[in-house]
Amino acid sequence: MLFIFIPFDTLAQKESAVWYFGGNAGLDFNSGSPVALTNGQLVTKEGCATISNANGSLLFYTDGKTVWDSNHSVMPNGTGLLGDTSSTSSAIIIPKPGDASIYYIFTVDKPSYFLSEGDPISGVNYSKVDMDLNGGTGDIVPNEKNIHLITYDVTNAMQNEYKCSEKITAVTHSDGYSVWVITQFINKFFAFSVDENGVNPTPTISTVPQAIYPRIDEQGSNITAIGYLKVSPNGKKLAIAHSSVDLGGPRSGQKKSGKVLLYDFNNTNGIVSNQSTLVTGEYPYGVEFSPNSKLLYITSSIFDTEDDFVNSYLYQFNVEASDVANSKTIVNSSQTVAGALQLAIDGKIYRAGYPAFGSASSLSVINSPNTIGTACGYSPYNVSLNGNEVFLGLPPFITSIFRYSFNYEFTCLGDNTHFYVTSEDPYDNLTWDFGDGTTSTIEDAYHTYSSPGIYSVSLTLSLNGVDYDPIIKPVIISAPPDVLQTTYDLVNCDSFDNNPNDGISTFNLENAVGPISLNTTDRIDVFYYHTFQEAINDVDNENSLDYIYTNQIQDEILYAKVTKANTICYSIATVRLITSQSFEFGNFELTSCTLENSNQGEFDLNIARQNIITSLNLPTNVTIDFFESQQDAAIGVNPLENIYLSTIRTLFIRVEDNNACYGGGTLQLELVSFPVLEDQTITACQSDFPITIDSGLDVNIISDYNYLWSTSQTSEQIQIFQPGSYTLTVIDPINNCEDSLTITVIENALAEISSIELTDNSVVINLSNNGDDFIFALDDINGLYQDSNIFYGLTPGLHTVYVQDAYNCNTVEVSFNIIGFPDFFTPNNDGYNDHWNILGLEPTNFPNIQLLIFDRYGKLLKSFNPHLSNGWDGKYNGRLVTPDDYWYYLKLPNGKEYRGHFSLKI
Repeated sequence: MLFIFIPFDTLAQKESAVWYFGGNAGLDFNSGSPVALTNGQLVTKEGCATISNANGSLLFYTDGKTVWDSNHSVMPNGTGLLGDTSSTSSAIIIPKPGDASIYYIFTVDKPSYFLSEGDPISGVNYSKVDMDLNGGTGDIVPNEKNIHLITYDVTNAMQNEYKCSEKITAVTHSDGYSVWVITQFINKFFAFSVDENGVNPTPTISTVPQAIYPRIDEQGSNITAIGYLKVSPNGKKLAIAHSSVDLGGPRSGQKKSGKVLLYDFNNTNGIVSNQSTLVTGEYPYGVEFSPNSKLLYITSSIFDTEDDFVNSYLYQFNVEASDVANSKTIVNSSQTVAGALQLAIDGKIYRAGYPAFGSASSLSVINSPNTIGTACGYSPYNVSLNGNEVFLGLPPFITSIFRYSFNYEFTCLGDNTHFYVTSEDPYDNLTWDFGDGTTSTIEDAYHTYSSPGIYSVSLTLSLNGVDYDPIIKPVIISAPPDVLQTTYDLVNCDSFDNNPNDGISTFNLENAVGPISLNTTDRIDVFYYHTFQEAINDVDNENSLDYIYTNQIQDEILYAKVTKANTICYSIATVRLITSQSFEFGNFELTSCTLENSNQGEFDLNIARQNIITSLNLPTNVTIDFFESQQDAAIGVNPLENIYLSTIRTLFIRVEDNNACYGGGTLQLELVSFPVLEDQTITACQSDFPITIDSGLDVNIISDYNYLWSTSQTSEQIQIFQPGSYTLTVIDPINNCEDSLTITVIENALAEISSIELTDNSVVINLSNNGDDFIFALDDINGLYQDSNIFYGLTPGLHTVYVQDAYNCNTVEVSFNIIGFPDFFTPNNDGYNDHWNILGLEPTNFPNIQLLIFDRYGKLLKSFNPHLSNGWDGKYNGRLVTPDDYWYYLKLPNGKEYRGHFSLKI
């Protein structure tokens, strides 16, 4: 076994080397001085964020809603983030500790009423970016997008609505490894930890004296949410700008209410404490600490009582002074609107903003921000953006990357690990503590560790006899991976080319990874080379061989570089490529049936596998796989599943014995036609049962198939005795394929008459199962049937309605009477209309009824049974009454009453 060490270097500050902001504006600090960029795609008044890799190469940038990659193209899943371009800090990007491919975009929504289309306020969320996606340009992981973080009291209606302020910042944990992401809402700070396990959704919460509640002005803006939040690079101080703390300023003609508050921050536990007030009664916006964390800079706008902009100030405070508030220095007063302040890797602080009544295409800069007083060297509008506009916002970064720092290289066990200072801050002397009880005061220090592990290495610089706070980083010393100490023989058949005896074959080198790495469960990367020296020289593993490799000579030796993931340590193993004389198993055939409306069939390759083993009497420990191409079969990749959907074609067989190629052959897939089976629905009368159902196949092919009914019967047709659903499986016994159909048998329902509605000379027949198909006939069972259940213009008398289903299965009948009351009669003995009587009542149905006749005054003139009398002859007490209208009353045994009148005429 041989293991090699290669150098490892990081330049954390370079993660902030490229900025995109404002109106397509950008800056590149990689050269040591800012160079204007004009290829940016974002346009934002305020919030934005950018991230580069450790070498200063752009990775991606965002306005909090959309993410652009290094090619300035929108990431495939890079839209719909829940930040807002009008949020002071719409986003900040955090690299995942220990994983160079993963980043987290934290977004902050604008907590105001008038959001687009009335959308609810989204609060603080984060999304995961994987730089290995989208061809290495990165993309947001779909199921880890817009993950919500709770920064409010979920039981409080007001807090549940607004959820956040517009502030977010980040700083390295005291462990030098993980990161604190900090935001604020009302009277609480929320510090979320990001480490090698990802984002911890449970924050450290600090409650402070100053409570800043949401306040909405007449423009619909939450004026108390505005302003920046920053932590000092050394992680000990926190400054926050509240542009307003209440209604009344600046947009109201009253006293301005903004404040800047300073706190202590504990970067070990995330606690915010010890509030002090630095600015009050103004409209502060940007805050930033000097690189040495000793000075704080603030931008603040001043408005008069008429709500007109007066001027702005750039303040400097000495946070190490005994009275910080009284250490204020006015660095600059101007007509520039207060904008963001952002420290850059060149050690300077850049200021955004524009003239109150104009626009700007350059940034202002504080050239010596560690210097107390106006000697800090403020230069207004000194950094050109090549015509692109700056507004209020600049991209924020993890503030601690701007501290003096150190890097290290050679971190494999047994190596002489090199430690060196990376910042240009002046110092007199330094002290290294290597975390294992050993120290050094040499500037370029080397140290050899005796065992693998994670060591907490610190660097302390001193200047003029005063020590800086130590910088602490975890240094991982890794043992190289264990590998096979003897040469591993990777064997493949010499059968999948034009010359099966030349010793040349195509190998899948991935098949050697497990054996040479001793089947480790650790994450490893393996790279193959022709020579040992090539493996050593290819530091970035960019010139390794493809895993699909054709040997150049018989028994060729390759060198495998086995690298432990996320480390710089590797070991070298050797692999011998051996070709073996293989067996040619010839051609086999597998037949299936065509699927419905298709030229494909479903093949069970396991049937072919068993046939091959049986017909060739192969040993039971062989493995047989099938492939679509000869190349795949040669190297044993992309084997097919047992159930394979295909047209007629040839597959390639690979037979292995103990993971080595044993032989090959071909499998011809053939198709035979299979009848199309169609489901059936049969409607039958009750009297039709039992009925016969069958497959529906042509009589000439019935005998070619086997049959299995859901009733367990095996004939092509069966007799059934009741309605229901019956399934038939038709089986081709020769080609082992089958299909099924379902026959649904429905018995027609018998009409169920629920009621009869009689109105004048019409009738409505109501059915309780009205949804079925029924037809109706009147007075003739064989008569003309109609779909309607209503009959009109009926004559008085007894009628019968016949109801049957549309298939003429069953007939139900019902009888009813239509009662007629004549409008007049003429009792003049001429033989016509001489008596008045009702019509249509059947004596058998209504034997005992009385019909009463009254005059207009209610006097009873006649009472008689209409069945036993010809009717009233118009006489009362033997004398003919005078011509007039007379009234009748009839009550039937069922309680129905009839009243009306008629005329007596002469």
